[in-house]
Amino acid sequence: MIRLTGSDGEHAVLHDLGGSGPPLLLTHGNGLNAGMWATVVPHLIDTFRCWGLDFRGHGAARPQHDDMAVDRPRFVEEVLSAVNAVGGEPMLAAGHSLGAASLLLAELAQPGTYRGLWLYEPVLVQPGFPRPDGDHALVQASRRRRIRFATVDEAYERFVSKLPFAACEPEAVRAYVELGTYPSGDDAVRLSCSGDTEARIYEAGVPIEYTEFGRVTCPAVVARGDSPTLWNEIPPQVAQPIAEALGNGRLAAFAELSHFGPMENGELVAKAIRDHLEPLIDA
Repeated sequence: MIRLTGSDGEHAVLHDLGGSGPPLLLTHGNGLNAGMWATVVPHLIDTFRCWGLDFRGHGAARPQHDDMAVDRPRFVEEVLSAVNAVGGEPMLAAGHSLGAASLLLAELAQPGTYRGLWLYEPVLVQPGFPRPDGDHALVQASRRRRIRFATVDEAYERFVSKLPFAACEPEAVRAYVELGTYPSGDDAVRLSCSGDTEARIYEAGVPIEYTEFGRVTCPAVVARGDSPTLWNEIPPQVAQPIAEALGNGRLAAFAELSHFGPMENGELVAKAIRDHLEPLIDA
């Protein structure tokens, strides 16, 4: 693991997930961690050296302070630190939800960061678009989330028995839980990402004019899951407008996947990532 310390003393963690070839940075969604890519990575390591980033407050990057900052520039800073740590720009990268949004914002902050991007439902909305706030069901559900379990096995069984994780590949859920829990010192384990942290991240999102995305000219795919979802209706709605606004973007829709697509069918998602990014290796 590589610890990436930010300007405020909080940190992210970078995991070497193995493989050979050019580096591929993988970023996760809010409340998740690099373990979410567990069933995707085995189908990529013959083409790429895969690196998984745990954002602050997630996975192996447990928060240092109760009032840890969760504004978007902090995640952008961590993305750029990760890029520098694994070889520098231009980078190949794939991200999910918050992670996909952070990759895109990093390119706006530092043009030329990427050679190519694969973005699964980046959560970025324009001014005036409804977004999660304190009364949103998603925020409320996050704050009610159970964070303490007797064992890692109990945590896994709890998660895999309920949606959305019940629709995911068990290996991906297991990897997420193992990386996302730690011994709490009271004969139990706790989630690294508390419900409050996840809720505050939802609330901290700032709208952005999509006209800004025209400055992102590296080849980019914005992927969307078209399977009905009950937990977050926003990401699939904004995927096509984001793809159309990018300087060199296109939309890819997956009828059988939901917002948690990379955890639902790792082989399918890996093929989509490889088909887009492998031709760009020598570009």
